[in-house]
This record gives sequence, C-alpha cells and structure tokens, in this order.
Amino acid sequence: MEFRILGPIEARGSAGQARLAGRKQVALLAALLLRDNQVVPVERLFEALWGDAPPNAAAAALQTYVFRLRQCLEAVEPGAGRRLTFSSGYRLAVEPMELDLAAFRTHAGRGRAAAAAGESEVAAKEFHTALNLWRGTALPGLPGRYFEAHAARLTEEHLAALEERIDADLAMGRQLEVIPELRSLVAAHRLRGQLHGRLMVALYRAGRQAEAIGAFHDASAVFVEELGIDPDPALVELHQRILANDPDLAAPGEAGRPATRNDLPGDIADFTGREAEVQRLVAALPDGDAAGSAVVIEAIDGMAGVGKTTLAVHTAHHLVDRYPDAQLFIDLHGHSTGQRATDPATALDVLLRALGVPGERIPTGLDQRAALWRAELAGRRVLVVLDNAEGAAQVRPLLPGNPACLALITSRRRLADLDAARILSLDVLPLPDAEALFARIAGRPSAAEPEAVREVVELCGRLPLAIRIAAARLRTRPAWTAAHLARRLREGQRRLTELATGDRSVAAAFALSYQHLSGEHQRMFRLLGLHPGPDFDVYAAASLAGASLAEADRLVEELVDIHLLQQSIRGRYRFHDLLRHHAGDTARAVESEARQQEALRRLVDCYLHTLHAGDRLLYPQRPPVEFGDRVDGCLTRPLGDQTEALAWYDAEHPCLFAVRQLAVRLGWHERVWQLAWALDNFHRWRGHLDDQLAGWRAGLAAALLVGGQDIQALAHRRLGDTCARVGEHAEGVHHLRRALALAEQADDTQNRAHGHYTLAQALERQGDDRQALDHATRALALYEGLGNVMWEAVALNAVGWYHARLDDAERARDFCERALVLFRQGAQRAGEAGTLDSLGYIAHHAGRLDEAVGHYRAAVALYRDLGDTFVEANTLVGLGRTHAGLGQREEAGEAWRRAFDIYRDQHRAEDAERVRRLLDSLGP
Repeated sequence: MEFRILGPIEARGSAGQARLAGRKQVALLAALLLRDNQVVPVERLFEALWGDAPPNAAAAALQTYVFRLRQCLEAVEPGAGRRLTFSSGYRLAVEPMELDLAAFRTHAGRGRAAAAAGESEVAAKEFHTALNLWRGTALPGLPGRYFEAHAARLTEEHLAALEERIDADLAMGRQLEVIPELRSLVAAHRLRGQLHGRLMVALYRAGRQAEAIGAFHDASAVFVEELGIDPDPALVELHQRILANDPDLAAPGEAGRPATRNDLPGDIADFTGREAEVQRLVAALPDGDAAGSAVVIEAIDGMAGVGKTTLAVHTAHHLVDRYPDAQLFIDLHGHSTGQRATDPATALDVLLRALGVPGERIPTGLDQRAALWRAELAGRRVLVVLDNAEGAAQVRPLLPGNPACLALITSRRRLADLDAARILSLDVLPLPDAEALFARIAGRPSAAEPEAVREVVELCGRLPLAIRIAAARLRTRPAWTAAHLARRLREGQRRLTELATGDRSVAAAFALSYQHLSGEHQRMFRLLGLHPGPDFDVYAAASLAGASLAEADRLVEELVDIHLLQQSIRGRYRFHDLLRHHAGDTARAVESEARQQEALRRLVDCYLHTLHAGDRLLYPQRPPVEFGDRVDGCLTRPLGDQTEALAWYDAEHPCLFAVRQLAVRLGWHERVWQLAWALDNFHRWRGHLDDQLAGWRAGLAAALLVGGQDIQALAHRRLGDTCARVGEHAEGVHHLRRALALAEQADDTQNRAHGHYTLAQALERQGDDRQALDHATRALALYEGLGNVMWEAVALNAVGWYHARLDDAERARDFCERALVLFRQGAQRAGEAGTLDSLGYIAHHAGRLDEAVGHYRAAVALYRDLGDTFVEANTLVGLGRTHAGLGQREEAGEAWRRAFDIYRDQHRAEDAERVRRLLDSLGP
C-alpha cells in the first residue's frame, strides 16, 4: 500500500487508487494516518470528522465510515481492510515507508545526521528526497481546527527541511542554483528571517555583494513596515560580516576562477520551462574539491525536436562556475543531414586540441588518444557536452576519467548500455510551458487568443521544435492570427508541411531519424503509421507487419529506444502525434496500395478474432456467429478468462472504435457487421451506448448489402434493442418487428424466440408491461421447444419480471426461482445476477425488505465481479430504495452514490439526474 497526506490525500494499492467517497471518509483516513500505527480514540475521531458538534448518532456514523473505508482499501489491495482495527479506538496499520509523511521524516532525519557529520552531499540528497514527497499543501480540503493545527505543524516541518536542504546546497557551493529559489521563498514568507539570511549568504558567495546588502535592506523594510520592529540581531550581524568581507562567509572550494576555454554555443534567450529537468541534472553533481569517486555522466535522450541540445547547453551555462577549467562542446553528428556520424578518434582529436594539446602530441590510435584525453583532464574541472550522439559505442572513448568532470550527452537513442550514466528521457513540454514558449517566440501575449494558442501548441504535440517553427511563422506574418494558424495546422495532411520555415522543418528532423533505421525497422515504423487508433499492443504491430510475435516485440522495443515510439504503460505503444503523421505519410509514399490493404486486413482480423474469443468468455450462452478463417499473417491475442477479456476490451476500446470506422471507410461490409456483433456485449456491459448505436447502424447497412436473411434479422434485432436502450423507442420497435418478421419468413425458431424476447424488453421501456409479458411468454415457449436450457432460464426470469411489474408477486416469484435454479446449475453468473435482481424487486414490493436487501446485494456482487457496470447501477438503485424503506439512510446513500457515479461515467444523464433526486431526498 501507499498512503499520501502531503498533498491530496490518497491511498493506493496494487489495483490503483482507492475511491474515497466524500469529505468525511477522507477526513477519517487522514486522522488515522496522522497517528499511523497508533490507536486513535473515538472522541478524537469525532473531533476530526465533526469538530465541536458531533451528531447524536456519531458512533454509528463513525462505524459506517470505518466500514466503507475498509471496503475502499480492500478494493485496491486484497487484505488491506484488515489493517483497520478497533481496540478502544481505531488503528490503521502502516508498514515502514508506506506513508509519505513517515518517509519524509525518515529522509529529513538522515539529512540532519549527515549535515551534522559534515557530509553535505549526502545531506542534500536526503533532503531532496524528503521534499520531493510533497505534492502540495498538507491535508488540503479538510477544514476545522483539528486539521488546521496539524497542517500548520506539517507546513513548519516542510519549511524547516527546505531551509536545511538549502544549507546543504550552500555548503557544496551551489549558491547560483539556490538564489532564484530563495527569492521565491522570501517573497512567499516575508517575515521568516532565516530565509532572508540564506539569500544574503547565497548572493555574497556568488560574488554579488551589493545585491546581498540590498537583500538586507529589503528585509529590514519588511520588518519595520509589517511588525514595527528592527530585523533579528543575527541578520544585522550577518550584514556587518558581508560589509567586512568576512572570509568565513566565502564559498567552499575555488568557485569563480576564470575558465581557460569555453566552446559552448550561446544560451537560448527564450528558454522556457524544464525547471525540474535542470534541477535533476545538477542534483547529484560534485561540488568542486569534494568530488565523488566516479565521473558524473548525464545522458539526455528524446525524440527529434524535443529540445535535448537546448537543455544541455542551457544547463551547461548554469554550471560554468562549477567547472572553471574548460567548457567544451562537440557535435557528434549522430543524426545530421548529409553527414556521417563523427568517429571517436576524430572527436578526440578535436577535444584534445580544444584543451591546447599540440597536434604533434596527439597519437593516431583510438586507445592512445582516449588515454591522453583522460590524462589531460586529470586534476581539472571540465564540463564536456557531447551532442547528437549516435550511440554508446561512439561516446565511451570520449568520457572523462576524472570525478571532478562532467559529461553531458544528448542522443535520440536511449543510452541504457552506457555504464554509470544517469539517463534523462526528455518528454514534450507541459501545456503551460508550451503556451509560454509560443508566446515568447511569436511576440504576442497568449492571453489575447488563449484557446487558439492552446490549440496550436496541442496540434504541435507540445514539441519544442514544432512550437518554435509555428510561432516563428506567426511572428513573421502580422496579418495572421493564432486562430488562422490553428486552422491551417488542423488540416491533417498539411500539418507537417506547415511546420517548416527557412532551414527548419519538423518533417526533415523526423526523416533523419527514419533514414538511420535498418530496413526492417523502417518497414515496421511506416506500417504502424497506418494504425487508425491512438495506441496499440505488440499483437497489432505483428499483424500489421505480418511478423512473428517475437520479431514484432523486438522491433517496437527498439523503436522505443530511439524515441520513434513511446510506451506510456507496459505493453502498449503510441506515436507522438506528429510522428504518427510522418509514419503514415511515409507508408503511403513507400507501400503500394495493395500492400497497405493487406496490412490493414491483417490488423482488422487481429481485432475481430480477438473480440470474438473475448465475447465467448463474456457471454458463453450467446449463440455463436462464424466469422470464417482469419487472413494469413494475422495474430490474435490469447485471453485467459473473463477478467482478462474485459481488461483487454477496456484498453483497446478507442482502437476498436477506430478499426470499425476504418472498415466502414474501406467498404469491408462483412467485417463491419461482424465488428458490431463482436463488440455488442462489451458496449452494453460498459454502458457505451452511443458507440453501440453507431456500430449497429453501420452494421445493419452492411448486413443489408452482404448478409443473408439470418444476419439481417440479427442486425435489425440488435439495432432495435440498442435504440430502445437509448430512448429511440419508435425506431427500436420498428427494427425489432422487422427482425421478427424476417425470422418468421425463414421459419427460424431460434431467431423468432430472440425476437420476441428482445421486443418484450423494448415494450417494457415504453411502459407496456402487458405486451412485454405476452412476448416474453412466447419466447419462453419457443426456447422450451428448442431445448436450450440457458435461454429458457433467461425467458423464465423475463416472464417472472413482467408478472412482478404487473403486481402478480406469487407467479413472478415462481418463474424467477425456477430460472435461478437453472442458472446456478449451468454456472451462468450473469443470468443468476439478473434473476437475483428480479427477486429483490419482488421481495421489496411484497414488503419483505430484509430479504430484498439480501437478493440485491448478491446481484450487485455478481455484476461487479463480472464487470457489468451498466446493469450493476440499476440494481444499486433498487438496493438503495430498499435500504431507504428500512430507514437505513447511510446505506441507501452509499448505494445511490455508487449508482450515480456509474451513470455519470457512462453519460446516462437522465438516470444520473433521477438518482441525484433520490440522494437529495435523504437530506443533509
């Protein structure tokens, strides 16, 4: 488990983040975590939850909140509910370092111990680790004196650790890095004299004595104006020492010695963002003479145009004082137009000459040059930027051997095989930084057209190179607006063409990466560009390429290593949006129309046949439909059980939608209706009714073109059922009657039975329970004649349900109990859940409320286990009504809140509003 209170309050387990329902439950968890592993008296919990005015039934309410908290913990980590125990109060068991507050205090304590021992670097690392656990203010959103007092104490702990971390940084000579941070802290905590003092020391050590004196006068003015007192005597004494140039205030080491050589390109004037990345790059650097035992190697990798060189050069400029003997820069041309990568021997010749080594002293052999390079760096503090590296083999001979040196390497390839290197994989810019960069380059404030600027940077994929080009085009075209630029970029096939100006082009940068690939990597890259969805797994990649699973896995992982693909979560891959355009354009330019069609056929069949296998797991009693053999080269993903099938459906849902649209666009009519059929149950279970409706509209159109009478009847029936579910009743009944007529024309008993059963459901939604019962009874007779026990059970439950709706409780119960026996004999849990729901309804309306609760709870548990959230929500509404009938307001509210959440997530607005009114009826 992982518990967090240093920011938004969270509990996480192996199944993800716990869903804490309401402020009271959050407050309960926070109160327990503030005294983790200790018994918190009930009275103290009353104070945390209700302040000075607990309700009369506070004890019972607390028990309910504890019960719900156990359920929340159990839902994300099996067995976690047992951590919360009672013994004259409640105690939450937390393992060491599971709680961010405990981890913060542990690391801060280690930092203080290291500082006391004079180990400033260790202290700084520990304090950095401790402070990184803070994600905002502690205990946010919890009002009342109880939590306000705790939050104030925790804030003080945070500030103290922050000051001690700054002391450790200053002890290592990092005054340049901490000055901007100290200015922000002083502005936020104007009356904290310790921060003013640290800012004065940092400025003085950076050689900015006048600014240090000015900082003292600023502090004095604050204390006089706001408190009417003089500054602290310690601050006055520090001011006097600065005036006297006290040598004891000087920075450790020899910072400030002039460099002998600086080959760095100029820093970027409009450099924007990347504060966290810069901080990470400098966080573990040695401070002058107190160097570590190994040279520091920072390898920055990322896709073309993400700003690797810009970041390296910007960071290097901030480190000039730390590496005063030389700052060297060399472009290794790992990805350069019309130029081969620089071989290591040539690079060493350039670097040695930059250090002043005469040409006659430079040996010819690579090993000898590398040895001389390391010897020249011995005893020096030198920063080396090795830009645009092709790979680890190219840079290994160029690495310093002196721990007082730093190597900054940039590459489009992830240099995981470079020993001892710290890897920083650079991502695109966060949205605020992307907007700020665009505004700075365009020379126009983004506030003038905020929505248009946001759209432009999103269309640029927040890629710095693309943003720079787009902003430069806007700056040089006064007649354009950001909205006009966005419209031009929005035209998908023109986007890469638009992102070019002068000698800069996003497409050209991507083309360089593509040209450096092997033939098999190039083919995989461009075929993946044909995938219509937002991401994909290795089975889809293998099918597109007609490759084996092992071969596809190797290729896509290697494309990840060179940042032509991204792996956001394990096993799923995606393109950066602009790279997707480039890959697709390349595929259309290189692959023939026939080869593109073959690749897409394999992809569609990969999804279709995996869907078919998954559907058999979700609904095994459903009459199967034969899809025929899949095309050669198509791989289907094996699905072990229902849980795995649902997880795959959920992960692939956006891709399945896109694949269906692809099949429609290409006119593959047979695949269109088959995809609608294979997705039908998943869409219903998860409440994706709009997708289901669109799928069956396309599916019916396709079935009318290529399907026989049985397929047309099926498509009419499924479209009719979906229309009825979304409230299109007239259209729904029309399609259902058409399906029934086709089944009767063909004398197809099974489809006649299905038609009557589905029509009964549609008529019920129109409020015609009498006709619904008639059709359900006909369906039952037909199923009995077919000898299909499971469908007979389905119809029995339906007949029982409609009898219940017509107030014939005894007959209703008889039919439903017969259905329940058959479902349990056949281990059909979905049917069992539906029948238990019916029995709950029957018991409720017969006044047997305790019995109804039992049935409803059993049904909810089954639906939740099955993953059928669509029907689970309906059952939860019935459960809530029964609890309300028993006067159990907390339990009713809990059931209705869960139903409301599902309805809201599934965009079932009318249902959500109905439940909201039920919740309002409970009162405050």
